[in-house]
Amino acid sequence: MRRSFSRIPHLPLALALVVGCNGDDNSSATEGSGGSNITSASASTTQGQTTSTSAATSSTSDTGGASESASGTSTSTSGDTSTSGDTSTSSTTAGVTDATTSDGSSGSTTESKVEPCQVEETPIEPIPSDILFVLDKSGSMSMELWDHDNNLQTPNVTRWKSLHSVVESVVTSFDDKLNFGAKLYPKIDAGSFIDQGACEISPGIEVPVAPKNAMAILAGIPGADVDVLGGTPSFQALQASFTYLKGLKTGLDAAVIFITDGEISCDNPPAAAIAEISDAWEKSQIPTYVVGIDVDAVTSAQLNQFASAGGKALQGQTKFYQTTDQIELEAAMQSILDDTVSCVLPVDPEPAFPELFEVWVDGAEVTEIGDCAKESGWHWTKEFTEIELCGSACTSLKQGNGIEAKYFCLAG
Repeated sequence: MRRSFSRIPHLPLALALVVGCNGDDNSSATEGSGGSNITSASASTTQGQTTSTSAATSSTSDTGGASESASGTSTSTSGDTSTSGDTSTSSTTAGVTDATTSDGSSGSTTESKVEPCQVEETPIEPIPSDILFVLDKSGSMSMELWDHDNNLQTPNVTRWKSLHSVVESVVTSFDDKLNFGAKLYPKIDAGSFIDQGACEISPGIEVPVAPKNAMAILAGIPGADVDVLGGTPSFQALQASFTYLKGLKTGLDAAVIFITDGEISCDNPPAAAIAEISDAWEKSQIPTYVVGIDVDAVTSAQLNQFASAGGKALQGQTKFYQTTDQIELEAAMQSILDDTVSCVLPVDPEPAFPELFEVWVDGAEVTEIGDCAKESGWHWTKEFTEIELCGSACTSLKQGNGIEAKYFCLAG
C-alpha cells in the first residue's frame, strides 16, 4: 500500500518499503561422485526480471575408468555453452550478477533459473506531531460576518462558521497523520458578561491530544451554526495549553495553533501572554503558529509580537497568518500543517544490507548525504532504523509527493 500527501481535503503520507533480492530457484544437483552448488549474488533487481544461467559439462575418461569433469558458465537468453578446463566464470546481465560453479560426474548437466524474491510493500506512517488548536470562541466570532468564498453573489457567514469548517476539513484529512487536541477560550458555555463566565476558561483541555481524534474534536467544540459568546482571555488559554503540552511527555514534536479575531481582553496582560509563548519555544521547543481572522491594525501589532515570540514568525512586515476570508484561512492552515509534517521517518524492518538501501521521492531516487543543514537528500538519524529527509527532499515530502524505500539484498 502506498499513500501520499495531497492538498486539503486529503493529505495522507506513507513510506512504502520495497523488498527485493535474488535467490536460487529450481537448482538441481547431479548424481554421482560430484554434485552441484549454484550461488547467486545481486546488488539490484527489477520486479519480474528473470536471469537464466545454463551450464553444460563435457568429460574425458582415462584408462582407469575415472572421469574428470570441467565446467563453465554462460549467461544467455538461449542455448548452452560447453567449456573444458577447471574454471568458473561470472557475468553480469541487466544489472544482475550471477556466479555459478558446477562439479558433476561424467555426462551430467546442471541448469538453474534465478528469479527475484517476492516483492513486498509495507506502509509505514511518519512520526506524528502533537497539535493543539487554541480557538477563539468570543462573541465577535459570531457577530462579525465575512466573505467566506470570495464571491459577492453568495451570502456572508460568521467567522466561527468558517473556522469550524476549516477545522473540520483539517482534522478529517489529517486524522491518521497528526495527533490533534483543542483548547477553547473562553469556556464553551460562557455568556456575554463577566458574571456569565465571559472571561473564564475551563480547567485543563476540552479535547486532549490523541491519535485519530477528528470525531472527538468536532464533538468537543461548538457547532458551525452556534452563536458563540464571551471575551478573549488569550493569556489564560495559552498558559493552560503550554502547561498541558509540557506535561504530555510523549516524546513527539508538539505545537500550538493559536487562532483569534481580536486582541487580548479580560484584563489579561499582553506581556504575560508573550512571555508564556516565548518560554514554551525557548525552553521546551513548542512553537506557536499565530493566525488572525481579519484583524485590525491594533490586533495585528499584538499578533506580530505573539508570532515573533513563538518561533514561527513569517518574513515581512506581517509576522502572523493574516486571513480575510475562508479561502485564505484554509490556505494558512495548509501551510502550517505542511510545516508540522515531520521529515523524520521510521525504517522498519531494519535493512539487512544498509549499503543497498535506497530512498525514492516522487519517483526519483534521493541521494544519501552527510550534512542535512547544507545538502538535499536523506541521512540516517538512528542507524538503520530512522531516516530524515533534508532540503528539497523534505519540501517535496511536505508537498505530498509519495515516498518509498527500496530494500535489496545479497542472496547466499
